[in-house]
Amino acid sequence: MQVYRLRFVACLFVLFAAAAIAGQKIETSTSDRAAVPYIGERLVYKIEWDPPWYFFFLPTLDAGEAVVELVGEVDYNNRKALRIQFRAHSSGAMVKMSGLKIEDEYTFLADPETFCTLSASETIREGKRKRQIDVQYLRETRQLHIREVDEAAAPTRVKKDETRSDIPECVHDPLSALYLFRQTTLRENFSSTFVLANDDKIREVRSVVEKQEIIQTSSGKAAVWRINTAALMGGLFKEGGQFKIWLSEDAKKVPIQFEVKVRLGRIFGKLKTSQ
Repeated sequence: MQVYRLRFVACLFVLFAAAAIAGQKIETSTSDRAAVPYIGERLVYKIEWDPPWYFFFLPTLDAGEAVVELVGEVDYNNRKALRIQFRAHSSGAMVKMSGLKIEDEYTFLADPETFCTLSASETIREGKRKRQIDVQYLRETRQLHIREVDEAAAPTRVKKDETRSDIPECVHDPLSALYLFRQTTLRENFSSTFVLANDDKIREVRSVVEKQEIIQTSSGKAAVWRINTAALMGGLFKEGGQFKIWLSEDAKKVPIQFEVKVRLGRIFGKLKTSQ
């Protein structure tokens, strides 16, 4: 079943591998790190699947773990960029039930001032499925270039190598959008709209602050803002559904937990550790 795949967790929180766009050199820079919030932040989430009501005989199952990290600033095409990484792997009862092992890794490069996405690189390892997907977002020409390689094939096979024109000048991947949103002063009914890019698919997405809540976490009760996110037209994620996230009420606005409604139940992410 598609629900056993963790890739869509990235598409909503995240997303997308531990290298830059193929053939382009990236070097870490240590200057001006204090100018950008959250640099060095590392968030680890426990992922759980809550089955739909007609699977009443199944409890909530451990599905795996996801790690989000704003690594720091790098040099990319003679400019500075923020390097954001996301890793997801399956474990526990879900692997035993589905027989599918998942090890996905994503890297995004974003402009430090606007958080507009410059590139996305995805290394997909889902059972026998092995893909490398690299995307460049070219603001100057309003184009994107995507290259997808099937690395499970022998020999490897290029499935897509295309350039798309007339894209918006600034697009955000889900993680750069989240970091940008966290710098906003929040209040009830506040909303913000993003042009969200997932590979070569681009959608307009609105996030709305619904209300303040007190929730139970692994370290006790926490005051949070509950935010709901949905696409203005069409499905937001591959499996459809809406995405909710709970940000801490303090100045850091740490993502404490998130929830996604999908065709087969719900996916929960709960913060285990942060640094």
